[in-house]
Amino acid sequence: MATIFEVTPEHIERLSDADLRILVGYLAEQEALKRQLPISGITFGGHQNAGDGGIDVDFDLNGAEIEWFIPRPLTGHQVKAQV
Repeated sequence: MATIFEVTPEHIERLSDADLRILVGYLAEQEALKRQLPISGITFGGHQNAGDGGIDVDFDLNGAEIEWFIPRPLTGHQVKAQV
């Protein structure tokens, strides 16, 4: 199968904290859609350095059974790019 573009590790390394958070949020939404889960339970955005306890991408999937990179229906991820 041909791909439109290829994402390399170098592309990911060049992302800022904010861009990386958005990418993780979009990937989470796509995984939820693939598993027919509501994307309304996935939130991300806002100010990267907000005083929210370090949560950058939040998952609230209403107790849905999940078998993917999100370990539990209620999960928060902290996303930080390393310099």
